[in-house]
Amino acid sequence: MATKGDKAVLGQQAQRLYGEGCSLTSIGEQLGVSVTSLARWKAETKDPNQAMDEWDRARSQKRGNVQRLRDLFEDQLAHLESSAAEERTAPKMDALAKIGALLERWDKMERAQGVAENVVKQVTKAGLSAETANDIRKQILGISA
Repeated sequence: MATKGDKAVLGQQAQRLYGEGCSLTSIGEQLGVSVTSLARWKAETKDPNQAMDEWDRARSQKRGNVQRLRDLFEDQLAHLESSAAEERTAPKMDALAKIGALLERWDKMERAQGVAENVVKQVTKAGLSAETANDIRKQILGISA
């Protein structure tokens, strides 16, 4: 488990993982922090004048941006498909390719995160330590120690 003072180091990682859609339980297993501590860290980011805390805003913003980018890609693809050949310019095709590459990269990251979480669950069930499971997760995700 995390020790006192780890919030400075682990708090940002926890918030990032939460923003990516991980549950507090999953984050706790990955980072070695209790769910109670994570919930407290999350609650500390709530401004009384705001409806959501920073963690929830980050999660909704990320999901909103990904979905908006997917919608933009689909709209541009449909537009280009309905355009005459001479209207399909290189800059338009380049922009579409860049959006597609970005979406592909995000999808790979989401799949890798899912694989990493599944591996952590399996190796923990098999009796490996949480530290070993976390090391394996970091290797899958390409996170340096």
